[in-house]
Amino acid sequence: MKFINLDATTAYNKAIKSCGKDNKVIVCGTQEDLTYIEDAIEARQRSPKEIIKDSTLINPNTWLQERLNVLNDEIDLPAITGTWQGESKEKQSFSLAQDIMTGEPISDLIGAKIKTDRNWKIPAYFNFGGWNQCPTPDIHCAIWKHWQQAYGAQIVAVSNDLIEAHISNPPTTEEDAMALAWQQYAYCNDIVDQGVESVAKLASMLINHDSWYFWWD
Repeated sequence: MKFINLDATTAYNKAIKSCGKDNKVIVCGTQEDLTYIEDAIEARQRSPKEIIKDSTLINPNTWLQERLNVLNDEIDLPAITGTWQGESKEKQSFSLAQDIMTGEPISDLIGAKIKTDRNWKIPAYFNFGGWNQCPTPDIHCAIWKHWQQAYGAQIVAVSNDLIEAHISNPPTTEEDAMALAWQQYAYCNDIVDQGVESVAKLASMLINHDSWYFWWD
């Protein structure tokens, strides 16, 4: 794993094109983000290889359902379901290459070059997660393997608290989009509770769309 400088105007295209190659390019954010990323990598107690191996012992569907059960004890899930309003014109977009306040391209954008055969393995190299309600790295890998197989979901960006992905096979029906939205809520409830406010709204943004965004508080 090697950190590199990226051009903000081409970074995501480069990351997407690298998905089919053994050397993946992952967008990481600013120099400040890099500091937190390096701290997480330094703190890891398992190698990427060990994390990936441990991920194969996890059933992603079982984990997601158990997580929903836990959330149901904490939150009134029917209250955050919402009402389906059809496919939304508002879609999630990649965020790390632009300044959140001005929308201008980031001049000091950092990326990572990682030699691996599958993008679902990327969280293992970052030792991503394991704090607050963010899943541990092996759980991330297991879930992303499932989503890569089901939706062509390829991780293209990892920051200190964020994952973004390019999607080649998104859901195309209300039923499939709602099922996926509940999975995403179980995986990262902040995207609803502190974001779009209902699972139906999230589903409306997932249908026929090619990018996903996750953020943990």
